[in-house]
Amino acid sequence: MTESHNASDPNETPEILEAHWDREQVVQLFHDLSEGANVQHVQVRTVSDSRSQDQAVTLLEAKELLEKDEARAIQIRYDFDGQNWCDTLMVKPDEVHIIRTRV
Repeated sequence: MTESHNASDPNETPEILEAHWDREQVVQLFHDLSEGANVQHVQVRTVSDSRSQDQAVTLLEAKELLEKDEARAIQIRYDFDGQNWCDTLMVKPDEVHIIRTRV
């Protein structure tokens, strides 16, 4: 399911897209970003010993944490085709909720 939210004037409110993806789609996203985007910042939230920890990582490190089920949330800021984007991925056991915002 994908939803799009935007104001009548795109200059007033950023475009926001929401979707629920499976892990394979997210792995493809990481591939697409590494091949075609200028990734500016990646932040990951992990949980260990019942404590949340945020850290800046590379795109590859974020993908590895996701594959090891250690990432709970990932935020990726990148430039694609002259537009700045921010993808926030909230990892659930059976899907990943993604919110994409043009910034």
